[in-house]
Amino acid sequence: MTPKEKANDLIHKFFANALPDAVECDLNVGKRCALIAVEEILHCEATEPSDTDWDECGSTAQYYWPQKKEDAGKFWGDVKSELQSL
Repeated sequence: MTPKEKANDLIHKFFANALPDAVECDLNVGKRCALIAVEEILHCEATEPSDTDWDECGSTAQYYWPQKKEDAGKFWGDVKSELQSL
């Protein structure tokens, strides 16, 4: 899912599911809720698994976690940008 698709998905999930009785609300309410959720995700500090023995995983595996963490941060940053641009 692209960041733009994820941004729209979050807006619609918040608007349709969290606010089903808000007939008069517009999608800006869903957008604000989605931005709050993305901010929370961006402020979480993911920690490296403590039970990982990198020696048993192989030499390249030790770089997997930091790269995935960086990729996730970029993705959610892009989702936030898409939400702000809507």
